[in-house]
Amino acid sequence: MNGIGRVCVFLLALALSASPSQAQSGWPGGSITIVVPYAAGGVTDTLARIVAERLSARLGVSVIADNRAGAGGVIAAQLVAGAKPDGRTLLMNSSAILPVAANMKDLRFDPTKDLAAVAFVAGLPSVLVVHPSVPATNMPEFLAYLRANPGRLNCGILGEGGGDHQACLALEKAAGSRMEHLIYRGLPPLNLDLLAGVIQVNVGSAAVQMPLVRDGKLRVLATAMAQRVPDFPEVPTLLEAGVPIDALAINALFAPAATPPDVIARLNTEVSAILGEPEVRRRIEAMGLLLGPPDAESLRATFQRDWERAKATLKP
Repeated sequence: MNGIGRVCVFLLALALSASPSQAQSGWPGGSITIVVPYAAGGVTDTLARIVAERLSARLGVSVIADNRAGAGGVIAAQLVAGAKPDGRTLLMNSSAILPVAANMKDLRFDPTKDLAAVAFVAGLPSVLVVHPSVPATNMPEFLAYLRANPGRLNCGILGEGGGDHQACLALEKAAGSRMEHLIYRGLPPLNLDLLAGVIQVNVGSAAVQMPLVRDGKLRVLATAMAQRVPDFPEVPTLLEAGVPIDALAINALFAPAATPPDVIARLNTEVSAILGEPEVRRRIEAMGLLLGPPDAESLRATFQRDWERAKATLKP
C-alpha cells in the first residue's frame, strides 16, 4: 500500500472511531426548534432563547427559537402538539394560554393530553395591588372594605379564566362580596387605567407592579402565591389571609405527547443542568422570575391543575 492509501485508511479509521462519541453527544436527527407562542422580546421568548443558546452548546446541534404568535398562544401550542414526536420540536409554553384555550369552542387539541411536560423553567410571581384611593393597607382591611362596598371596586383582568381572574373571584368569595371585572387586551392599557383610578384592583406581574409600588403609585397588599417572594419577604401571601389562590404563572418546556420517555428524560436532564448554571440563574432572577424544581411530573400536575381551574372558572 502506498503512502496515499495508508493515509486514507488512517482517516477512515479515525472517522469510524469518532462517530459513536459524536452521535452520543449530539441529538438524534440534528437540529431542535423551540416554538414560542408570543412575539419576540417578552418573558417567554427570552427564556426560550436562554434555553436554546445553552442547549445548543450542550448537545452540539443547532437549537433555534421560532416565534409563532397568535390566538393567545394557542396556535403555537397546537403546532407543537401535532408535530413529529422525535424531540426536535419543543414548545416554551406559558400557563397564560390555558384561559384562552378554555374559552375556545373549536379547540382542536387538549393542552394537557397532547403535550408532554419536559421541564419547569421559571415562574412569574403575581401580587395584589390597589390604587391609593382604596382605604386599605393590609388584607383584613381590604376584605372588610370589599365586604362593605359590593360592586364599588373594579378589578382589572387580562382575560376570563386566567390566574388574575381566578384571584379576583377568590377575593370576592373570601369577602362574601363582589367586584366589577374589566377585561383588557394587555397589561399596558390595564396599568394606565389602574394608575388613573379607573380600576382599583389588580393581581398582576410582580416584575411590572412592584416598581410602581416602590414609586408610591400603587399599594401592594399580598403576593398571589403559595409562599412569600424572596425579593420582598415582608409582603404576606393571599393564603396567609385565608384566600386560597396560587396565581404563579409558569413558563415551561413541552414536547408532543408521544415523544419517547427516554427523550423527555434526556431533555429534562439537560434543562436542569442549564438552570443550575450560575450565569443562567442570574439572568433569569434578574428578570424578577422564580426558579423552581424542573422535574417533569410536578410540572405535569401543576399544568393539569391550572387547566382544570381555567375551565371551571368559565362555567356558568
